[in-house]
Amino acid sequence: MRLWTTVLPLLLFFNCLAGGACAQGTAPPAPAKEELMAALNEIFGFRARALLTGAPPPLDKYYDTDTRLGRWALAHEQGKVSYVQAWAAKRGVRFVEANAALRVPWWRWEKDAAELLVHHSLQLGYVYPGDAQINRFGIGTRHWMKLVKKDGRWLIQQDFYLDGLGDDSLAEKPTPADGPALVQPVSGAEGEGREKKAPGTGPKVFDREGAVRYADKYAGLAWGAGNDHRYNSRYRDLNDRGGDCTNFVSQCLGDREEGGRLPMDGTWYYRYDRQGGSGSRAWVQTEAFARWLLYSGRARRIARGTFAQVNQPTAAFPRGAVRELQKGDLIGYEEKGHIEHFAIVVGADSGGYPVVNAHTVDRYHCPWDIGWDKSTVFHLFKIRDEL
Repeated sequence: MRLWTTVLPLLLFFNCLAGGACAQGTAPPAPAKEELMAALNEIFGFRARALLTGAPPPLDKYYDTDTRLGRWALAHEQGKVSYVQAWAAKRGVRFVEANAALRVPWWRWEKDAAELLVHHSLQLGYVYPGDAQINRFGIGTRHWMKLVKKDGRWLIQQDFYLDGLGDDSLAEKPTPADGPALVQPVSGAEGEGREKKAPGTGPKVFDREGAVRYADKYAGLAWGAGNDHRYNSRYRDLNDRGGDCTNFVSQCLGDREEGGRLPMDGTWYYRYDRQGGSGSRAWVQTEAFARWLLYSGRARRIARGTFAQVNQPTAAFPRGAVRELQKGDLIGYEEKGHIEHFAIVVGADSGGYPVVNAHTVDRYHCPWDIGWDKSTVFHLFKIRDEL
């Protein structure tokens, strides 16, 4: 049972989780609300700390394993822990920080049972061997949960959510690709095989720093995001319409007030109105956006390949192709022959490993490949600064 197909029919209900209006539920009385919040903080805090351990911890104490959905939610969480630990081992890093922050915008309460919507901002931090600098990043998730009180403990009976740490993929059981984050550049090959490009003389049309500031401000529920963890209200939120990732990247590039100010055209554009407006197909849909980037000349694809192909140094890319990306450049994520996701590069960690921001799932300064399967194919797009 795939998480996405399970949740998809409920995404209209999830609109309030991304900043929309929530229908009024039945809130628990004050003492019960305090008790339930304490239980939620304990559960999410324990699940965050579980990501730091060397072996899967006893997560089952927080789940109602007498129910099918309770067992499924437990298995999902255990799979996420295993994925994160495998990713860290393969990239040669160690997680040292994990903190959770919660907000509950909606409740429906019955005695000893609760249905609730939870905003979860997760902060993680990792280090490289011999490097004291902690590289911190954030993930934001939206949970539809059901909890029941049994034998004096609150237990999870249901927890549906889209996550950026091992299930945001069409792979049934995602496995991180092999290969370290720190690589040894190819010596004596600087520039070999690269496309030679004369210095441009045209006017600058893309503000890279502006695009990154926008990406950081509107990274949604992710830890580290600005704007009180809310999206830009000038744009329609498409989480309930198949995903907001391309809409968000287009905003980062093209927003005229705060973003990269890349000029819109007759194919790639957004029409604003009081109801939130709408974007063109190339603005909101991954494959159409990728085609527009190339055919419009606004970007060039410097590489397409598996993790090993874009990460490892070659004669053409002595540091690995992915390290040629600058702030404001883009990564497309292809699964089963189609680009399913886009993220914007916002910098690099202390080891020079690119980090990205995205929506669906909300990400802030995340390592560019975390959460993706070894079969994922990556498209690396460099945005042209000039016309």
